[in-house]
Amino acid sequence: MAMNQPRYICCFLLMLLCCGGKVAYSQDHFDRIAANIIQYLKADADTAKVQKAVSSFQSTMLPNGSWADIAYASKAETNWVPLMHLTRLKQFALLLAMQQGGQQQLEKQTLTGLRYWLQANSKSNNWFQNDIAAPTALGEILILLKVRKLPSVGLRDSLLTGMKQVNLIKAVGANKLDIAVHFIYRACITRDNSLMDTAVNQAFMPVSLSYKEGLQPDYSYRQHGPQLQIASYGQVFLNGEYKVASWLVGTPYAMPAEKLTILDRYLLDTYLKTIRGRYSDFNIEGRGISRNDVLDRLPITTQGGKNSLLALARTVNPDNARLLDEAEARITQKQAPAFQVTPAHAFFYKSDYTLHVRTFYSFNVRTVSKRTIRTEAGNKENITGKFLPDGATNIQVIGSEYNNIMPIWEWDKIPGITGRDYAADQKTTLEWGERGVGAFTGGASDGQYGLSVYGLDYNEVTAKKAWFFFDDEVVCLGAGINSYAREAITTTVNQSWQKGPVSAFVKGKVIDVSAGISTSELQWLWHDGIGYSFPDKGKISLTTGIQSGSWAAINANRSADILSGKVFKLWFNHGLDPVDQSYAYIVKPGLSEKEMMAHPTSPIRILANTSKLQAVEHTDLQMVQVAFYEAGTLTAGSYTITVDQPCVLFIKNVLAKNPVLYLSDPTQSLTDLYLGFSSAVFKVNDPISVSLPQGDYKGSTVHIDLNPR
Repeated sequence: MAMNQPRYICCFLLMLLCCGGKVAYSQDHFDRIAANIIQYLKADADTAKVQKAVSSFQSTMLPNGSWADIAYASKAETNWVPLMHLTRLKQFALLLAMQQGGQQQLEKQTLTGLRYWLQANSKSNNWFQNDIAAPTALGEILILLKVRKLPSVGLRDSLLTGMKQVNLIKAVGANKLDIAVHFIYRACITRDNSLMDTAVNQAFMPVSLSYKEGLQPDYSYRQHGPQLQIASYGQVFLNGEYKVASWLVGTPYAMPAEKLTILDRYLLDTYLKTIRGRYSDFNIEGRGISRNDVLDRLPITTQGGKNSLLALARTVNPDNARLLDEAEARITQKQAPAFQVTPAHAFFYKSDYTLHVRTFYSFNVRTVSKRTIRTEAGNKENITGKFLPDGATNIQVIGSEYNNIMPIWEWDKIPGITGRDYAADQKTTLEWGERGVGAFTGGASDGQYGLSVYGLDYNEVTAKKAWFFFDDEVVCLGAGINSYAREAITTTVNQSWQKGPVSAFVKGKVIDVSAGISTSELQWLWHDGIGYSFPDKGKISLTTGIQSGSWAAINANRSADILSGKVFKLWFNHGLDPVDQSYAYIVKPGLSEKEMMAHPTSPIRILANTSKLQAVEHTDLQMVQVAFYEAGTLTAGSYTITVDQPCVLFIKNVLAKNPVLYLSDPTQSLTDLYLGFSSAVFKVNDPISVSLPQGDYKGSTVHIDLNPR
């Protein structure tokens, strides 16, 4: 890198003075980045454990540089054992980087092991292992060996050649970032400015809101097509971007400010808001929902190591330290799940997902449309997750309500869904995601309140499902439930771990139903800090018994050991061949049993629940929320709302002189619509023409002051 000569001399003299006459040599950016990477790789290493592992691997390495327990010819897609060879060599390189001198035998064995890797030429049937996992491990080994100025140029270049067999430019989302990382390793090793420019540009390219995969304009995250992946690949994306950004801080390659703003917003306003206490929403895990401990977010805190996600995010942007510290306090359980949680609501119109956060609970919903893909199965994972996108509701107060419950779930009774009641869990028949079929899926939001809808049309079951979100209540409505399937049709209210007593109000009195109940007279029920009200009653069943299963039944890569536990399972039974049936229930999370008994009713008026119109009014908030499945009119008391196209909307201050409208088009196909409104104190004389967002913002919410001043 060229330098300005006079300025260089001045800087040199200044360093001379500051060092007491000793000459101090500044590192160039390659050395600085390499040093940061080495520090990153060493940060969470336990010297004693590394030494013990290295000693064991040294003693079992064969003279040709291989290990007898590794099947180098394996082509497995997951748990690909040849990768163990590089994992062990990385431990060798790590110890060499941690120690100042000596270890000639270890150096020799490391180089012999690298030569054997080239000779073995192991390949997996999973491209990820070949194009990401193996090159990344090789890059880390070579970066660590820089401390010892190893290996020779010839061996180094042969290994680097093996790392380049992938097209970085064509890669997308988290995969692009993972590939860019080992390009950065190569650039540091070869001191190639052009390669570093390309690697960093591509590494930060996913921090954008304009890709079909990856981060979206609504700040959701999609991978493997238009499929929700906020945790899973979304967390890989966050870890990777903050990791690379931390290596480049203070260099010419540092992350641009505008991209850091985007990255921070995704972390703070989307990803962290899906976590309640220590545990995340099961809806955002993709096929990873079938992995044990996947909901536990402790690893993203400093308890997960110096290179944890939150630690890296602090390094890259110290301005967010307070918010990150608060999140860490909740996740590490040093503070309660409610600590510094502020209310928020969002509908992610690009991914058909609803996030509703309150201080004392979270209530999130996963849906699907013809624009998005149902939850994927693949690599023998998520074998029974077929119905996850059909309105699954994640209701958390403490946070652990669903942690590791998946092996013993009844998978046709995932919380919130309407579907067929099978005798056995159904397997997903199409791997890597099945496109949804309905068009009318969407939501409207003002950032605090909102409603969401899902036009269910799957597996011979149809229904109009809607959720209306307020502060203390979420109203769940279903109408137009039809099916001629062989099985009875059910709507599941919840299926979570059974914790403590269950109280219910049946036939005018409060009774203990901890052993379960099946009745048509249930008015409300309380369990584990959550109340459920049933304004229209219905045929409702509750079981609280032992359920059993194994991780292997939902993920063939996991243990087949049988697990058991008590499960709270509450559902409506719509029976065989339902025709135009409906349901209504109100969820009131975050209240005690005494509070439920004292205040079983809510300031909620269900104004309509049909296949044409669903509407709810919250009298205390003076808010009405409406799902119009076709053009029509809602008249309720002193106000009337009319639309000439299907839409969802809500009006705040509905009975005041300054009503405010929030509206969206769930079909994402309209350009405009007309709306009429009148109340006892205000009237729109002529229908208002509402222009709807287009392009990347189709399905987002329009905000209109109906009586601007």
